[in-house]
Amino acid sequence: MTYSTDPLSTLLHDLVHAFQILAMDGQGSGISGHLTARLPGARTFWSIPYGYGFEEATADELIESDFDLRTVTGTLPCNPTLNIHTEIYEARPEVCCILHTHSEASLTLGIVGSNLEPVTQSGALFYEDIVLFDEFDGIVLDKKEGANIASWLGSNRAILLRNHGSVVVGASVAETTIAATVLEFAARVQLSAMAVGTPKLLPAAEIRQTKAFLQRPDVIDLRWKLLVRQARRHNPQFSAERTSK
Repeated sequence: MTYSTDPLSTLLHDLVHAFQILAMDGQGSGISGHLTARLPGARTFWSIPYGYGFEEATADELIESDFDLRTVTGTLPCNPTLNIHTEIYEARPEVCCILHTHSEASLTLGIVGSNLEPVTQSGALFYEDIVLFDEFDGIVLDKKEGANIASWLGSNRAILLRNHGSVVVGASVAETTIAATVLEFAARVQLSAMAVGTPKLLPAAEIRQTKAFLQRPDVIDLRWKLLVRQARRHNPQFSAERTSK
């Protein structure tokens, strides 16, 4: 597998694969989930058009939008609820990819008012790095509501939105996508444990050591490449490259 050295081409290539990976993981949420990515420091971002599902993403379908949710590259409209993303991008210059989804396990944790606890090895990725937003603001249609969520997120990797879903952020498409799959798995395991007893928490020192390992660039790279291979086997028909028109 070869990758372009052009930053934008690489970003779009990774973004299309991320849509396919998350669809395969059951995180598409119909037309209600949203995944966006931007180049470092950019005040525009890339996503699929409003009304599209994750599994429909191809490089040619991606659109570029500004922070007022106006399409600047492409012809189709941007999702009107992406103020969550724009306000996080405003507050977090280092963030280059954001996922908001209503995946079942993460949603369920928020519904019962529980945050993700350090009970799984892979879930160590979120140790002291995830918060619970214990409010429900309805559909996020303006910047004020998006800014409120961004404020609650703070410097963390993720936030559970009560009765709503989750938001996961990262410095790259790979980092965000991996974290999203881990969050859903860890939430599912925690819910299963809560159903039969009291989950035992991992020791703080050991979980910090585990988190440091999971955040290593070489580990992220290997996990990302595996997810990409799995997505391409799962849906060999999709195109990750833009065509000239």
